[in-house]
Amino acid sequence: MALPPQTSGKVSPFVYTQCQSIHARSIFPCQDTPAARIRYSARLNIPAGLCAVMAAARGRRREPHAGEAAPACPDGTWCAEDRMVEEFQMEQPIPPYLFAFAAGEIRSREVGPRTCVYAEGGVEVVESAAREFAGAEEMIRVGEGLFGPYEWERFDLLVLPPSFPYGGMENPRMVFLTPTVIKGDASGAQVVAHELAHSWTGNLITNKTNEDFWLNENSGGGAGEDRAALNIGIGWRGLNNEMERFKNNMEFTKLKTNQEGVDPDEVYSEIPYEKGFHFLWRIERQIGRDEFDRFLKKYIENFKFQSVDTETFVDFLKENVPGIDQEIDLEVWIYGTGIPPDAAEPMPAEEEVAEWCGQEWELYLENLPKPLEPSLVAALDARFGLAESGDWEVKVAFLQLAIASGCKEYMAAYLRPLYTALLQCPEKEEGKILAHRLFAEARESYHPIAQGVVESILSRHQ
Repeated sequence: MALPPQTSGKVSPFVYTQCQSIHARSIFPCQDTPAARIRYSARLNIPAGLCAVMAAARGRRREPHAGEAAPACPDGTWCAEDRMVEEFQMEQPIPPYLFAFAAGEIRSREVGPRTCVYAEGGVEVVESAAREFAGAEEMIRVGEGLFGPYEWERFDLLVLPPSFPYGGMENPRMVFLTPTVIKGDASGAQVVAHELAHSWTGNLITNKTNEDFWLNENSGGGAGEDRAALNIGIGWRGLNNEMERFKNNMEFTKLKTNQEGVDPDEVYSEIPYEKGFHFLWRIERQIGRDEFDRFLKKYIENFKFQSVDTETFVDFLKENVPGIDQEIDLEVWIYGTGIPPDAAEPMPAEEEVAEWCGQEWELYLENLPKPLEPSLVAALDARFGLAESGDWEVKVAFLQLAIASGCKEYMAAYLRPLYTALLQCPEKEEGKILAHRLFAEARESYHPIAQGVVESILSRHQ
């Protein structure tokens, strides 16, 4: 629960739930496992001036009946005139972790035939959210093209108080979002696209146990082809960072993990997302995009409103893509630790980056893991001419990557002219700052001779 000072509006308290992974048991008695799917009806008794929402179909809003639970007045009578009851019904079977409700000072705006944006706080918050997510209906149509019919009728969005600890939570019919996704340029819609994808993988088909969590978290989708390579590069770096995090407990670098006696919150990581994505991407590269899309739609149609485990997925894959286990080592991908040797490091296609500006190239290069395989560095340069880029920030980002990856040919050919050019550029103070920062970050990866060369250049331009 958020007290008034913890909300955007600062006037009314706000209550919301967060049941993933095993917290539904703290709200109502249940078998708190995604293997058990439930339907429910609910009545929320709230102060008359507030509003309640649920991850369920909305029913009546009415005054409390006699005998219904409600706070008592000091004289022992019911304060019915100060209370309202909101009724909800969830008719589709869902795993318990998707049970969700919120209540507080909530405003709403319709943004499409299937989407209403709700927000805690003032009018300006809900208006900003409505502008940010105006493209929701188009995202739903894209999702239906990829995965099949949208089975939940509504795709409403609730922007929560700042204390909400996640980027988003994919509750069916009512996605919960952090207010930080409202960026003013519609880029926050990428988070919404991820949560929308869960309407099929996660909500429609659910991991049977928390050990199969990767089945929920690797569909991605919705960001657009022009952003794919950028997102893959950033994700690849995150995957490598997580491998370092779990280097002393490699069990949790597997896709299918053993979580006996383990709180799933304690081993939550990007591995189910990123390693799972690369596994499916490996399958897609093997069989082709069209064949992969057909398989995915068939998988979703076959198992919708069910909870499945990894073994069920693999059996279905082998049955519908004959010979795939001869072409891809499924055992290594699923039960092996670390990153499989046939995982593709991210090399963007030319059509994917055709519209990239310097800032996007810079972000992509800076988010690649370091060191990178030198042959991949050379391939990047050969395809895109990054070492000769006319954008200095892109050139610096590429050369940092090359030097950190031990590519001596770039070190020898570009260190002297790079630092000299930076120190002699028209914006001399900015160039000097950038040169010193670059050297401080990369110094340890330079050969001692190269270190001496750069130090002498910098010393002449104090």
